[in-house]
Amino acid sequence: MTEHCERPDCRGGGTGVYDDDGYCNRCNYHRDDPVTPVPAEPDHPFPPVEGSKGFETVFIDPVLPDSQRRCRNHHRVGFTSDGRSAPLVGTCEECEEPYDFTNHLNAGDVVAAQYEVKGCIAHGGFGGIYVAHDRHLDKEVVLKGLLNQTDPEAQAIVEAERRYLVTVKHPNIIDIHNSVKHRFPDGAEYDYLVMDYVRGLSLADRYHPARLGRRAVAPIAASGFGLQILDAFAYLHGYQLVYCDLKPGNVIQSDGQLTIIDLGAMRRLGLVGGPVYGSPGFQAPEVFTGHMPDVVSDLYTFGRTLAVLALGFPAAELVDGEVRETPLPDQPPLFNDSLYLLLQRACDHDRDVRFTTAEELADQLGGVLRQLQADASMDPVPVPSNRFGVERGAFAAGLASRTDTVFEAALGAEARTVLPVPLADRADPAYTALAAIAMQPADRAIELAESLPESKESRLALLRMAIESDAPEADRLLEDAADRFGGDWRIDWYRGVRELGRDPEAAAAHFGRVRSHLPGELAPMLALAVCAELAAGPAPTAAVSNLYDQVRRTDPTYTSAAFGVARCSGDRAVRIAALEGVPAASSQYRAAQQALLVERVRRDPDKDAVLAAGANLDRLDGLDSFQADLARAELWRAALAVIGPGAEEPRRRIDGVPLTRDAMASEYERVLRRIAKGCKSPLTRWALVTEANRNRPRTWL
Repeated sequence: MTEHCERPDCRGGGTGVYDDDGYCNRCNYHRDDPVTPVPAEPDHPFPPVEGSKGFETVFIDPVLPDSQRRCRNHHRVGFTSDGRSAPLVGTCEECEEPYDFTNHLNAGDVVAAQYEVKGCIAHGGFGGIYVAHDRHLDKEVVLKGLLNQTDPEAQAIVEAERRYLVTVKHPNIIDIHNSVKHRFPDGAEYDYLVMDYVRGLSLADRYHPARLGRRAVAPIAASGFGLQILDAFAYLHGYQLVYCDLKPGNVIQSDGQLTIIDLGAMRRLGLVGGPVYGSPGFQAPEVFTGHMPDVVSDLYTFGRTLAVLALGFPAAELVDGEVRETPLPDQPPLFNDSLYLLLQRACDHDRDVRFTTAEELADQLGGVLRQLQADASMDPVPVPSNRFGVERGAFAAGLASRTDTVFEAALGAEARTVLPVPLADRADPAYTALAAIAMQPADRAIELAESLPESKESRLALLRMAIESDAPEADRLLEDAADRFGGDWRIDWYRGVRELGRDPEAAAAHFGRVRSHLPGELAPMLALAVCAELAAGPAPTAAVSNLYDQVRRTDPTYTSAAFGVARCSGDRAVRIAALEGVPAASSQYRAAQQALLVERVRRDPDKDAVLAAGANLDRLDGLDSFQADLARAELWRAALAVIGPGAEEPRRRIDGVPLTRDAMASEYERVLRRIAKGCKSPLTRWALVTEANRNRPRTWL
């Protein structure tokens, strides 16, 4: 029966399997080798040791363990068939390649007359790793050397790291200071890289495979980690370098700071041939079939690393004796939709689906992080979108003329002119002209757009305006754009906009594809909420309200979402909170205050609700006088209904009017008469005057 290696530091990520001799085929440790437990949340990688004279590190034996000794052809050497240790110098029994593991640094050795070795802290894949004290700078550094100087593959990796030591300088990438030589007593001369000593554990050690499964990183923390790594990737890609071997074991966490280590697998972009290094479960599938590593494949390693951390699954597994990538698990319950969509796109085996730049991926991950912060009741900072413009109004914010509800029914055609517009490419020759045209009325804008020189952006702008105005040629222009620019996500967006008012479910399918492509954007989420409300009809569900609410909490400037919650939620407190959250600087602030007043006085008002509505009335400065009087009429009608003779408060005022029956009735009468004068319908005027007379305070005159 297959027995898997359960060592926390197994390089196979939990996929290692013990062979007949008891050695793991991934990390080379024997099943009986002692396992050092990984501390839960240490401040530095190893616990303090008594007598370490201030240097808090547990040093391991500098002699390479039997289980890790390999010749240049990767055959195990340095042990006998009966399990006893063999000499450190010898010849491989399988390929007759010589090996020599005798030269290693011991505590007290001084390298290059500058670096005093404190001890060995690890045996890496190709080199011994030591902590040393830099006598010149009085600080700790790391020395990285070779385990086997006769291994050309190991030599190539160290040479690659040496080649990039001057080029690569980034706060999230290990800083390689120097390359030095050390001569051993037998005359052998070894090279060592000198690099920063980063106190911390690798992400693989902090969130290691264990018998009960893998501990996942909290999504907010994982996303924050991801943004640091992407910043480093953007830096490398800008210098025409690809990292190639990102995985949790190559990232050190020290408090909130991440450091990418091990630069030996890095390559220059465009380099053809030469060795390509990567790890099963993280390397892009096309690289295994001969495609040279590039930015897209590098971002795949990032996607897999983030997925392993956030979802807590082993990156690779043993299938029929072969180590294979583990498929992305199904979305767990309560796992954030946007983060899962981002992981799906980042880890897609189709290169054309994936993110193409580190900046693009970081932009979407930043948007996802803000959504996660909103879910955690934090206060995310709104950031302007790089893909969409701002809202052009609030969808379905009109107040109902009936007094048994607050808002008029939502109409899909209205959403076409309110939803944010995808931004045009600034490099397009028509960009400047299109920015000016956007401020024109629809019919004039179409006329001007038709006169612009032919370009992709001018064609898409003409399509947008035809859809918004429901022009007869809209469908023809849409099909023409799909033929020309079918790979552009904006085609799906405009298909969705076109279906609004016709088929909400078809519109939702198109907007859903945009959301999968841009999971960090709020505009597709808002569009899907609109579609869900239209499909639900006059009785929206809590799910519809929740869609709107996620957009609103992430960015309160999306006022359509606030009004959506106010229309769809069955909880009055939630409806009021949504409208109260509309920023005072928003163009929809007065509309929100008017809606709050109506919400408070139309649905089973009480005295407290009337008093709160009075505060909303004070915030309607600048509102059209006719609309303001309509709001006052609603307020006084409710006030007269709930403030009876025994509940009067002469010292308390609303809009300057004492809360007495006579004073409120007199104000109600005056407001109704002003409204009646502005009505064109004789029947309406008659009804308003009748209502005014009915509420006139009784007098002797």
